[in-house]
Amino acid sequence: MNLTLRQQRALESICETFLPPADGWPSALELGIPEAIAAAMDFNPRPKDRAQLLQLLDLWDSSLHGLFTIGHLKSFSHLSQEDRARVLLSWADSGIGKRRAAFQALRKAVGFLHVMLPAKNGGRSKVWENLNYPGPLRAPQTSSSRPLQVVVPDREMNLSCDVCIVGSGAGGGTAAAVLAAAGKDVIVLEAGSYYDDEDFDGAELGGFQRLYSEAGFAATEDHSVSLLAGECFGGTTVINYCTSFRTPDDIRTEWAAAGVPWFTSDEYTRSLDAVCERLHVNRDHNRVSHREQILDRGLRALGWHVDAMPRNVAGCDQGKVCGYCGYGCILGAKQSSTKTWLADAQQHGARFVVDTRALRVRIKAGSATGVEARSKRGHRVRIRCKAVISACGSLHTPALFLRSGLRNENIGRHLHLHPVSNVCGVFEEEIRPWEGTMQAIYSDEHRFLTGNFGVKYETTALQPVIGVAVLPWRDPAQYRSLLAKLSHISAIGVLLRDRDAGRVTIDAEGHPVSHYSLSNFDRAHLRSGFIGAARILEAAGARQIFSPHAKWCSYEPGRTGSLDTFTQTMDLAGWDSGRLALFSFHIQGTARLGGSVKTSATNPDGEAWEAHNLYAMDGSTFPSASGVNPMISIEAIAHRNATALAARMN
Repeated sequence: MNLTLRQQRALESICETFLPPADGWPSALELGIPEAIAAAMDFNPRPKDRAQLLQLLDLWDSSLHGLFTIGHLKSFSHLSQEDRARVLLSWADSGIGKRRAAFQALRKAVGFLHVMLPAKNGGRSKVWENLNYPGPLRAPQTSSSRPLQVVVPDREMNLSCDVCIVGSGAGGGTAAAVLAAAGKDVIVLEAGSYYDDEDFDGAELGGFQRLYSEAGFAATEDHSVSLLAGECFGGTTVINYCTSFRTPDDIRTEWAAAGVPWFTSDEYTRSLDAVCERLHVNRDHNRVSHREQILDRGLRALGWHVDAMPRNVAGCDQGKVCGYCGYGCILGAKQSSTKTWLADAQQHGARFVVDTRALRVRIKAGSATGVEARSKRGHRVRIRCKAVISACGSLHTPALFLRSGLRNENIGRHLHLHPVSNVCGVFEEEIRPWEGTMQAIYSDEHRFLTGNFGVKYETTALQPVIGVAVLPWRDPAQYRSLLAKLSHISAIGVLLRDRDAGRVTIDAEGHPVSHYSLSNFDRAHLRSGFIGAARILEAAGARQIFSPHAKWCSYEPGRTGSLDTFTQTMDLAGWDSGRLALFSFHIQGTARLGGSVKTSATNPDGEAWEAHNLYAMDGSTFPSASGVNPMISIEAIAHRNATALAARMN
């Protein structure tokens, strides 16, 4: 993204205010953060977002901005460091939601790149040395031979098949394997690129840019929740943390009551069994890392529930390498779609077209007849088929339906995110939280706070970018002081089963835009989860505990403050949008299954109410939030509905 001189000066001043020069620390300008932020905006497909950033930068360095925020008629770049920090904090603590959102977006962008960027000469960053973080696992490599054969369009293409599947992740991969095994001619269309074990190096920057949607910078429209999802061949199964919960019985009952009776049937149980067997789900690779030993001892000291995670791995390292799994498994131990379902589909003749995004489904006389797509290089790809399956996730499936002319009022509605954030504890012992099994244990102690709504306690490898994602910024010295303690920090993830939902719409160009805010009901549960996480950390011996609020909320057990004062401080800091850092790894709903056109976007078989032979088979089909990591449920739904589709086509 090109900036004017004024915009560039404003961005440089903002970045340098967050991270000015300091002894032993590279500044934002030294690392090239302003240039990296401008480049990162090219990963955002929405022109409106880019325009808003440019407008913000135009405003930021005006003298009127300084006058209205801190009473100085000076441009931001001419203020002292102290006054510039006051301006930033005025946005962080503003009563205007859009200002808080802008601050959070800037804080995350600067923080992410601060820990992800290598030195300008490509060498080891001084930031990594200060964190005692080893950096990437190995030098970047490019695989010359990968086990799956894919097509990258280099010209206009016209193809035909029985079934075109849009998306290659948990749902798309499973559906492809089932249908290809049933003798159907299958083409899988994937917007991302194909990478395999040898391509993965553990680098945060390259991992996000190559494997994540919008290079990891995707967020809800108001930036209150960051959205992390895969955009590569194999989808999110390539970058997820291997946690493999079956759909809980109470959720199956709830979903059946929504008009999909087979959720409580033996038929769905057989699909769950088939999925868990193919993914090699087991509890034999659950070595508890030092980071999770903290969680375990805190839970046991409190007498709370703790159990081992089921994981879809074979030959997992469970050590240093495992902590980098969010950037692709270099061992090939993770049983992603590329290792399982897509490999099965290829054996039965399925074809794969990558680097190609579906634009719309062609619908004629009320039935889907094909897909129109465009490659990253701009080549048109047309696919004629008898059925179309959308499996491109809960943001892109409703967008594809809407771009294709569907108008059911439930398309895009019922967006659930399982909002999650970390409460952090600083310990005297060295933890090196980026090492060890991604997720080996969990707790359901507070899963049923109100009915079957509540929170799950999990933790994960705390790579630096995950650490700074929730790190409050009040001034550069405090920020760097906290960051320097990363090797002594353990974080408890509070994963909320949200009852109330948001919505996905499309902009003028057809790109998905997500709208979401926590209801009072869900905020109360998140608050209870934060208090519970603090109790776990305190019971485990944390010397300091802090929350991910924009305002500084912390206490030092037995020395300064208490759980009660911590809770009061969090309440004063607030729980509404932009007041704290929230993330979603589990994007669900938006094309949900159901028994009525009035309450759902698709029927129990996943077929769109408005178009025959157009199906959804991904996380968008969940009637409500699953309450657990959703991969197994997505695959089991796709397995059941793809099996039913194959039978009908036969």
